[in-house]
Amino acid sequence: MLFEDPPELQGDKPVLMPMQLDLLERGRVPYQQGAKRVIWQGPCGSGKTIIAAEQTASSVGKKGTILHIVHRRRLVDQMIWTLERFGIRVAPIMDGRERWSNNVYCASRDTLLAMVKSGVRLPQANLIIWDEAHVAANAIQDWYLRNIPDAYWTGYTATPVCADGRSMNPPYQALVCMGSTAELIKVGRLCPVKVYSPDAVGVRRRKGDKVKPVGDPVAHWRKYADGLPTVVYAANVADSKNIVQRYLDAGITAEHMDASTSEDDRESIFDRSKSGQTKIISNCGVLIEGVDLPWLVCCQILRGCNSLVLWIQASGRVMRAFVGKTHGIILDHAGAAHEYGLPDGEFHWSLEDGATNTKKNKPPKDRAPQVCMGCGFVFVGKPACPQCGNPLSAKKRRSLVNGQSTDGGVLTEFTGSQNGHAITDKLMRIAKKAYYVARSKGGTMGMANAIFSQEAKIPMWNAGLPLNLPRGKAEWQTPAKDWRL
Repeated sequence: MLFEDPPELQGDKPVLMPMQLDLLERGRVPYQQGAKRVIWQGPCGSGKTIIAAEQTASSVGKKGTILHIVHRRRLVDQMIWTLERFGIRVAPIMDGRERWSNNVYCASRDTLLAMVKSGVRLPQANLIIWDEAHVAANAIQDWYLRNIPDAYWTGYTATPVCADGRSMNPPYQALVCMGSTAELIKVGRLCPVKVYSPDAVGVRRRKGDKVKPVGDPVAHWRKYADGLPTVVYAANVADSKNIVQRYLDAGITAEHMDASTSEDDRESIFDRSKSGQTKIISNCGVLIEGVDLPWLVCCQILRGCNSLVLWIQASGRVMRAFVGKTHGIILDHAGAAHEYGLPDGEFHWSLEDGATNTKKNKPPKDRAPQVCMGCGFVFVGKPACPQCGNPLSAKKRRSLVNGQSTDGGVLTEFTGSQNGHAITDKLMRIAKKAYYVARSKGGTMGMANAIFSQEAKIPMWNAGLPLNLPRGKAEWQTPAKDWRL
């Protein structure tokens, strides 16, 4: 069984970080105010399993029976292992059979779903702690709402939006968020990421258009992540198998995984990935959430993300800290960073649907990610690429991709919106507006400059604009209608 690296120990019991303790403290407040079902949000890799164990330790004897519901069967052992480090004895519920030994239990979503379908009564619980609450099965939630409506719920997730984009309210009544990904990077809990995204190929994608990934997967992997353990996200099973074959044909070890892959086979693939025997794990929909594989360094997205939730969850797989790992690498072949921003940025969540949360977290124009045409690096807020120093043109930084040929695109490092280019664009718009206003009023270029200076706070000649501007006082007295910018 593979576990994430344990946090700092004090004896045998994990020591929580201040940010984790803060979430525990603030998370109790909604219950004190009358709420029964509360979401506790924390970024991917923030140690929500440890927080859940501490919550359980402080609730044993107070909340009666406590039930942990985890996303996958392989996580039952991990949750039990973590709880036992807190001195908590846990009874697993596996394969529909209940082994009752105390008042703390752990079951997988799949096991409880099988029990619901077969008509077996689910375990009683006064406090239910849901792992990956945004993908909790509706059938299980409905069963507990009908049969134990007074039970308290704590739902843990990095992305408090249902998988289909619906709001998590109902059933949840309140939301409490941990600190940001950036804060966790500062304290060493997570690692920063470098994102490589499509340059300005194709046309700007309209809402609802299907995203077609661009760029040669193998060539870009060799360029940016050669030899590093990688997870690939494919659109469907056939695509995933095809991607694996392309890597194998190039002499790179790769394996495929999907929903039909057995737990034992998955564990074997993970072992080979961790040892370096397998470089590429390609999957369709099974490694987006509910897995902790901190040794992974590169995430290659060869499918449309289509949602902020999927972008954060997928990129979060390579942001976990690991010995010798300085940063994660994201090969964003679908241009998700252009739509949703850098995954290590600030995100602000609410108990609303996916569209509302996406809109709230859309990066402003001056913080929109930009792609360096020299090295492919993605960055924000700089006039030139911080990696290679290459300045970006205004045209090249607008690149929501509608895809051309899948192998024809180029990935460049995405560091966010180039602030210098964003400012230049803004000043150009102000200058042209001032020019046409002066023309319409029969004024001079001096009037155009006065209008520009009032809004831009600098004169036209100091703005560094690529325009044909007058030189000297005489030319500034030229009627605007007689001057060509």
